[in-house]
Amino acid sequence: MLGINMTKVMQWLWLPLCVFAATVNAAEQPPQPERLKVGVALSGGGAKGAAHVGILRVLEQNNIPVDYIAGTSMGAYVAGLYALGYSPDEIETTLSTLDFTAGYSDKIPRKALNFRDRSHVDEYPIEMKVGFEDTKLKFAKGALDGQSMSSLLRRSIGSVSHIDDFDQLPVPLRTVATDLSDRSEVVISGGDMVSAMQASMAVPGALAPVQRDGRLLVDGGLVNNMPVSVVRDMGADVVIAVDIGSPLKAEDDLNSVFDVLDQLSGYLTNMSRDQQIALMQPQDVLVIPDITGVNTGDFKLMPDMIPRGEEAMRSKVRDLQNYALSEADFKQHQQRIRAGHQRLLGEQTQLVKITVDNNSWVKDAVIHEALNLYVGPVPTNDEIDAAVARIYAINEFSRVDAELMEVAEGRELVITTRSKDWGPNVFDLGIRMEDNFDDASEWEVGIALTINNVGPFDGQWRNTLDLGTRRRLKTEYYQPLDDLRLFYGIGSFEFEQRDWNAFSSDGSVRLNEIEQRRFTSRIGLGWNFRRSAQLEIAYQYEDGVFEDQISSNISKQKTDYWTRGFDVSFGYDQLDQRHFPTEGRRWIMRAQQVVGGNSGAVIDFSDNELSDSSDYWVYSANWTAAEHIGKHNFFAHVDGEVATEDTSSLNRFTTLGGFFNLSGFYRDSLYGNHKVMAGIGYHYDLGISSATGDSPLSIGFSAEAGNVWLVKDDIDADDLIYGGSVFMGADTSIGNVSLGIGYNDRHESSLYIVIGQPFKD
Repeated sequence: MLGINMTKVMQWLWLPLCVFAATVNAAEQPPQPERLKVGVALSGGGAKGAAHVGILRVLEQNNIPVDYIAGTSMGAYVAGLYALGYSPDEIETTLSTLDFTAGYSDKIPRKALNFRDRSHVDEYPIEMKVGFEDTKLKFAKGALDGQSMSSLLRRSIGSVSHIDDFDQLPVPLRTVATDLSDRSEVVISGGDMVSAMQASMAVPGALAPVQRDGRLLVDGGLVNNMPVSVVRDMGADVVIAVDIGSPLKAEDDLNSVFDVLDQLSGYLTNMSRDQQIALMQPQDVLVIPDITGVNTGDFKLMPDMIPRGEEAMRSKVRDLQNYALSEADFKQHQQRIRAGHQRLLGEQTQLVKITVDNNSWVKDAVIHEALNLYVGPVPTNDEIDAAVARIYAINEFSRVDAELMEVAEGRELVITTRSKDWGPNVFDLGIRMEDNFDDASEWEVGIALTINNVGPFDGQWRNTLDLGTRRRLKTEYYQPLDDLRLFYGIGSFEFEQRDWNAFSSDGSVRLNEIEQRRFTSRIGLGWNFRRSAQLEIAYQYEDGVFEDQISSNISKQKTDYWTRGFDVSFGYDQLDQRHFPTEGRRWIMRAQQVVGGNSGAVIDFSDNELSDSSDYWVYSANWTAAEHIGKHNFFAHVDGEVATEDTSSLNRFTTLGGFFNLSGFYRDSLYGNHKVMAGIGYHYDLGISSATGDSPLSIGFSAEAGNVWLVKDDIDADDLIYGGSVFMGADTSIGNVSLGIGYNDRHESSLYIVIGQPFKD
């Protein structure tokens, strides 16, 4: 009889029975319902949009996933960063690190300009954004072109390549913009991330429209400031809508045209918000953070808005608990988002191609030289941003953009340039005034017309007209001689009529007023061997007349003069600001040949005889340096000039006197053939002030020593005059604005108000 192990038999029989029972039990259980998808709609509101960071942080703290996100204006910025996989903590760090106020200024830093443009901007600092082409006036499409804002966005998102479909982001994204041509809503669902965010943030009038896919796009708040409908269309079952819009102003608060314009904008955004609220369903949640005391442009208050967003979201968390995930599931959800974030930013493939899409009159060679990036390792985000800034500093573009594209072999960097919308022939404005509230004042208003893209090598024809104490008409042609603009030829013709104040030899008494009229022609060659340095040799001819305006002595009424000679100059300029520098150096060295003579009656500026002919050289050097420690700024200045002959001639003389130029005297009170001047100073940065056009306001003092001499052998340190000043001022959008008091050991004192670039001899 066979031996049978009954235990093993029962085990084999029991196994299929268990499997069968489990199958039947599973078939009897109803399927688990699919999790409802949560979408977040973030509204626009400028600095108040920092509250969105607090909203997202509280959602994460309560394990509530965000499956879809959409935003308008500042909401598009926060939504874009979150969709890329940045955490609320990382977004908060970005908001606190970047200067959003700087995003609303497209001014090129002075140090970034080339030597020629620095000199021009010092004298004509107001970019009118008006020009003409083919006899037609042209204007900018916004007060700002958005270059600084695009830089801020690029630094925010990191080295992200072109994304065809925003559904492929760690969190699917949409941004909302307005088509300027027909005011239709434009929902952006793919492409360049920077332009997708910036188009939604381009406030009409303040920022120029963003050109994207053949459309001009502006702030989406005009059509949908809280995109509930957009998130719903993405697939969200539950919508969390965040409203940071401002209420309309009361009648008592409508006190200016700007208040009225702001009210009109508020009508549009509030109307679109109300329409979106009407679309919300019972399961949706509306969150309204406290925005009391915070306006759209209060970017310094953004850190205060984050906890307000957290507080508002916590009050609504109970309504969303049904959509929260377990700890394990939410951790898995976050890991998936972080993995997507690393995939976007962490893959460092090779840069295999650089393409310049040049929509300007500037030659490609000039752009590539400024770009200074090459195929190889993919450049960092900071390196790309610095390259874009270098190209923009050529100062002939309204926008320069950069985008990384994924190609088969690696990445391609596409640089897109756009010429000035109001060009190529543009106007700039300069304002200058000096007054001592006593016996002399000088003022001037000047306008410059620069005609670009002349001739085969981007020639530039510049014409200036100045009216005031000095009347001047000048035309100048500047011709680069090679593709990289390293070498140039230059020619100019100038007529000037100005009034001089003649003082006694010690500078204490104003004796006379003399009018000078002169015609000057000049031709030369130069070398731009660095963006900050220039060497030039020119030949100049001047023919002029001085005429006494006050004296009754007929024998001293008028004299004619002429002068000619070579002029060799070297300049190096890396000062960050011309008038209140905080760092940098500036050297100007010059050798001028003076061959000329006087005819007719002689004007005696004081009691010194004037020669009727001359043939000598004048050598001059000017040095300025500045350093800073925090907000404490220190500067030094040395200025010297010496002539090889001691004759006193109308052909050429040098002067001292004025603010920072031997304070206490009025400008040009001292005159002679030889000059020595040195000064040191300190100014403290009080911070940004709306009174100075959002430029740093400084207070400080200076100490100076110097003098002028007619005869070289008379130069003696014992003759030095010591002076100083205390002042308050700023380098503003119209140039230097200063108020100061000067005093010197000759017991001369003066109160100064200076606006704009100091007058030149």
